[in-house]
Amino acid sequence: MITIAIADDHKLMSEGIASILQSDADLSIVKICNNGRELVEYLRAHTVDLVLVDLNMPILDGPDTIRIIKNDRIPCKIVVLSMYADENVYAKCRELDIHGYLHKDSDAQHLIDTIKRIHNGNNHYDYDHTTMANEPSKLFDDKFLNKFKLSPRELEIIALVSNGLTNNEIADKLFLSVHTVMTHRKNILHKLAVRNTAEMLSLINNS
Repeated sequence: MITIAIADDHKLMSEGIASILQSDADLSIVKICNNGRELVEYLRAHTVDLVLVDLNMPILDGPDTIRIIKNDRIPCKIVVLSMYADENVYAKCRELDIHGYLHKDSDAQHLIDTIKRIHNGNNHYDYDHTTMANEPSKLFDDKFLNKFKLSPRELEIIALVSNGLTNNEIADKLFLSVHTVMTHRKNILHKLAVRNTAEMLSLINNS
């Protein structure tokens, strides 16, 4: 049994993640905290295998929470669960020497499988599945991003489609199911108000 504590000030988000993880018999959510200070206090009194930490929290934010956990030599795996797919944010998290970096819109099975891999000693960073060329700011201008309000995962998939990857290849690269990739692509077409991939790529190239 892998014991997990979650620190996220968004109650619906933390409870949703807890529900997903506890659907697997190997995972147990032992604590949900509203901020970093609450998490640190809990870890000082209890043993936990892995913590999921949001970056933006009141009282004590994610980076400072991680620094305290490391300075106190608390023996647990540290995973950042973030909505950001930004190079600078990602780089700062890597500097903290965390064990994993996951997007909040990750596929449920990807989240479960990745936590198990991290617990078994394998670091994992979702951002590693994109390249600098696929960073949204490199592909899309601010006008495009502000107009269409695409999620980080949708931007990743658009970038990979632009590079010629198939649904199966995208699924393998992002550790998603093919069905999830297809659902994302359908949602992307709807948000962009285009009928097919050719029109999507034309819109992007002309943006």
